[in-house]
Amino acid sequence: MAWFWIVLGMLAVLGSITWILPSPVERRQSERRMEALKLGIKVKILTVDDWVKERLYIDRLSQYFIWKDQKLRPASLWRIPGRDDPWTSFPGSKSWDLLSADFSMILKKLPVGIVGVGAENGTVWVALDDARADIEPETIKLLLDEVRSSLTQQ
Repeated sequence: MAWFWIVLGMLAVLGSITWILPSPVERRQSERRMEALKLGIKVKILTVDDWVKERLYIDRLSQYFIWKDQKLRPASLWRIPGRDDPWTSFPGSKSWDLLSADFSMILKKLPVGIVGVGAENGTVWVALDDARADIEPETIKLLLDEVRSSLTQQ
């Protein structure tokens, strides 16, 4: 009977330790975010608004962004799955003309894992679910620089 309690106690301790440790997906996310920080990309968890939540069926995304000391054109575009033209913007937004300009070529080249792209207040950002997307930080940095150069106002 003593062995039963010893084994049960060991399993409880082992279960508690494994519950505390991060999963392989969480470790991969953490490594990706640390690498992004080393490249000068900041990462924050973005709580999306209702308009995006209704269309993407997700309430939080990782937002990778770079602050630039340039005047950038404000923009916010989102990839909505299941549409012929997947990129769209909020109703009343001033980003709609980007869909017919040279910026649409950048949108077509974006990896499928990126669901949002934009600029505001001197920052250029992309939004993705980095638990599912396998986009490396170097690729994100190149994409952010390309978006920045396209949205720079003269």
